[in-house]
Amino acid sequence: MPGKNVNRKSNTTKNTSAKRNEKKAADTKSTVENQNGSRILPVIAGLVVVAAVAAVAVTRFAGSGRGEDQEVSSRSSSDTQTAGVVVIDTGVIGETASYYDYDVEGTTIEVLAVTASDGSVRLALNTCQVCMGSPYAYFVQEGDSFICQNCGNAFSRDDIGLEAGGCNPVPVTEDDYEETDGVITISDDFLNEYKDSFANWKNI
Repeated sequence: MPGKNVNRKSNTTKNTSAKRNEKKAADTKSTVENQNGSRILPVIAGLVVVAAVAAVAVTRFAGSGRGEDQEVSSRSSSDTQTAGVVVIDTGVIGETASYYDYDVEGTTIEVLAVTASDGSVRLALNTCQVCMGSPYAYFVQEGDSFICQNCGNAFSRDDIGLEAGGCNPVPVTEDDYEETDGVITISDDFLNEYKDSFANWKNI
């Protein structure tokens, strides 16, 4: 009988020891998992931040690309018309004409600006003095010539802003605008005089 009690105590001791070992193993596993988790979380967070930054960068790049495409056009933006005047920076004018739209009570009046072969800036209203009133009375540049889309007359860019009368763009001379530090301003007093000439302009 005493031998049986010893065996029972021995078995109990073994069971207790085994349970303790299992608990230690479980605790160790939990600790390792927690440590791994604490290491992985910052990595995941870092990857999320990098992905977000990359997405923003791609979006901005795409947007800037679209902006650059729009800037290729020589047609002016709305900010060239301020306080009743058309504002033209002569530094951006070249051999290819730039166009500046001015709104007069819903009627669009267009100014074209181009440099002549001597480098001087020439200005004109983009409508034909003979054909004005026609929706096709405007000029399209082809090389060094401007072609009336109504009658087909070709007009040299060297003559822009000089000749009055005939089938050519309405000249805008130095008497019709002011220039200060390379910036030309054309007042609405001058432009309003031609409102009726543009009433049917490009109304196609």
